[in-house]
Amino acid sequence: MEWTAVQHLDLRHVGRGFHRPLQPHAAAFHPTQALIVVAIGTYINEFDALTGSRLSTIDIGAPVVRMSYSPTSGHAVIAILEDCTIRSCDFDNEQTCVLHSPEKRMERISVNTEVNFALTPLQPIVFFGFHRKMSVTVVGTVEGGRAATKIKTDLKKPIVKLACHPRLPILYVAYADGLIRAYNIHTYAVAYTLQVDNTIKLIGASAFAFHPTLEWIFIGDRRGTLLAWDVSTDRPSLIGITLVGSQPITSIAWLPTLRLLVTVSKDGTLQVWKTRAFLNPNRPPMQANFFESAVFVLQFQENV
Repeated sequence: MEWTAVQHLDLRHVGRGFHRPLQPHAAAFHPTQALIVVAIGTYINEFDALTGSRLSTIDIGAPVVRMSYSPTSGHAVIAILEDCTIRSCDFDNEQTCVLHSPEKRMERISVNTEVNFALTPLQPIVFFGFHRKMSVTVVGTVEGGRAATKIKTDLKKPIVKLACHPRLPILYVAYADGLIRAYNIHTYAVAYTLQVDNTIKLIGASAFAFHPTLEWIFIGDRRGTLLAWDVSTDRPSLIGITLVGSQPITSIAWLPTLRLLVTVSKDGTLQVWKTRAFLNPNRPPMQANFFESAVFVLQFQENV
């Protein structure tokens, strides 16, 4: 395989420190447009992904820990910063807005802190919480929107991941013991639970991906296990499971044009998977045969 650089993003004159330029530490892609935002220092920079041109630079006030384009606003980014505030950054009018401030003003986190963060396209709200804490907070993503509210889930367990369904009003809360609860985002009532039997050891989800047309959810566990759930019925079923490796799965993506699933592990290993659909209602699917390696493994190494 040959890698070719299409465009370079010029960050040389943004966020310079006293002695040397600062390094970019966070990025996010627009879901429908060829746009990418890059955080460097206290600045958020938006680029045209096709030409590499910088479109806008905004000082958001503190370094970004996590950020994502808002699915309910075409040109705004929602970010959690090192000072524990949540802010929106609107590139159309080049303005920022503080959506939430911590109760303790001196509370701070770093760019390496793991923060649980989920946006839904159905409402202008964001769910967030700190890693392994036992609560989730929801706040509006527009100025004057919903005030911050702490959600009391029915389980008092450490939370390790949050995700929102892209089409349904469902918030997925992943707990450290491998159990995942699906909550209605309007009422916070439990919709269903994703839980494997006791013979399968899991230590908590670290990545989610959703099939664009089928009600399949792909989940990567911190133990290196990849799972597929069919949630099209009131009683979801586990339709696929395989061991990807010994490292946590940090990212999953479904490629609709190729009908392939891509996983990235913490050690930099990228793997591609085919999925086998079983359409015979008289024969239950073989969970171990659902995922088939597409014979493509790429190892990214640090400092290369």
